Amino acid sequence: MNFLRSLIFYIFFYSGTTCFFLFFSPVRFFNKNFVVFLASFWTTTVIKLSKLILGISFEIRGSDNIPKSGSFVVASNHQSAWETFFFGSFFPGSVFILKHELKKIPIFSGYFKKLGFIFVKRNKAFDSLKFILKSMKNLTKQSKNIFVIFPEGTRLKPKERVDLNSGVYAIHKYIGLPILPVRLDSGKYWINKKFKKKSGKIKVCIFPLIEKELDKKKFLNILENHFYK
Repeated sequence: MNFLRSLIFYIFFYSGTTCFFLFFSPVRFFNKNFVVFLASFWTTTVIKLSKLILGISFEIRGSDNIPKSGSFVVASNHQSAWETFFFGSFFPGSVFILKHELKKIPIFSGYFKKLGFIFVKRNKAFDSLKFILKSMKNLTKQSKNIFVIFPEGTRLKPKERVDLNSGVYAIHKYIGLPILPVRLDSGKYWINKKFKKKSGKIKVCIFPLIEKELDKKKFLNILENHFYK
C-alpha cells in the first residue's frame, strides 16, 4: 500500500509541478507578490497532496512562540524535503538560505531569485557567511522578512546528529535577528532519498524565541538541545 501511495503521489507531483512551472515560466515578468502567491500555492498543494495520498499529516506544537511582527530567523533541523514545502507554505514569502547547487535548477532558479533566496558555497565558508550577512542586512532594511535556515547543513536520518554550523549564531549576533528554533521528525515518514514513504503524523515543535545575544557556546547548546532532545 505504501508503495502504491508513493507511486500515485509522485505521478501527481512530477506531472503537476512540470505543468505548473512551465505555464508560469516567464517569472521575470511577474512582480514579487505574484511570485510569492505562486510559490505558496505550489508548496501548500504539495503538503495537501502528501496528506491526501501519502497519509502524511502534521501537528504543530508551540505556535504561540511565533512572533507577531518583525523579522526573524527560523532555525530548523533537517530530515527530508518535506520541511522545505512546509515552511514555504506556513511562512509565505520566506527567504531560504540554501546550498549553492540548488541555484542551478531550471525554471526554479528564476523563482528563487525573485523570492530573494540566499545561496552559499559550503567550500567557501567565510566568503559565504559574509555574503549571507550582507544579503540579510539589506533585506531586513527593505521590509519585514522571515528567513529559514538549516544549521545542520544537510539532511539527517532520525536520531542522527552533527555539530551545528555556527553561521546561525553570526546572523543572530551581527544582524541582531531573533532566532525561532524548530524541531520536526519528518524523516520518520518522508524518508530522505527513498521512493516509498510511510503514512503518519509529523510533529513540528516550535520553541521560544532566542531574542538576546548569548555567547556562541551557550547559543549553540540551546539549539542542539532543541534539535536532539
